[in-house]
Amino acid sequence: MNLTLSGAVRWIVIAAAAIAYPVLAHYSAATSAATTLPSLGVAVSLAPSLAILLWLTWRSPMRGAMLLLCAVVGGLLWGFWGVLERNFSWVYFLQHAGTYAMLAAVFGVTLGRGRQALCTRFAEVVHGSLSPEEVRYSRQVTLAWTLFLLSISLISGALFFLAGIEVWSVFANFLSFPLILLMFIVEYAVRRRKLPYQKQHSIMDGVRAYWKTPVVRPGASPDIR
Repeated sequence: MNLTLSGAVRWIVIAAAAIAYPVLAHYSAATSAATTLPSLGVAVSLAPSLAILLWLTWRSPMRGAMLLLCAVVGGLLWGFWGVLERNFSWVYFLQHAGTYAMLAAVFGVTLGRGRQALCTRFAEVVHGSLSPEEVRYSRQVTLAWTLFLLSISLISGALFFLAGIEVWSVFANFLSFPLILLMFIVEYAVRRRKLPYQKQHSIMDGVRAYWKTPVVRPGASPDIR
């Protein structure tokens, strides 16, 4: 019962944060708060990166070194706070566009010759041995995700530089995630039509299964098929 309650509380907190962050980000970047409350913009724009840093510090076996890094980051933030207050919209932009560009690279680099496509790897973890048709389809899905994520990054850049922070903020904070959900739905529908005989799993099932698998042993070459 306690485990169930703690799990429910955890998901409620995650859902609340997922809703609150884009609202706060839009408010701090695209309303009068951008000039009247610049510290809020800096704090909200840096929150995801700092949260990841703290999480890595907590999980790191070299906690002393990570705490030193945190101290250095804190000192830099203190010293450059004024600069960040005048330019925090760039932090938002680089964080958004950079994240999607990085994800596109993660998918795209696995499409190189002699490498196993990332979605193929996910599908293999979930389904086991794949048929040639399934391998071909999962490789096409990897390409689709690469182009999709790259498009999000490029649109983010175009809107930021050409349409202004208000339009960019609506896209970045309120449209990007729904577009990802739509991509999942479209891919699932296409997969049901292309591979009707395959037991249906989402790509997230593959991601979760993949992260639960042991790390490849030294000397193994999982990318070559």
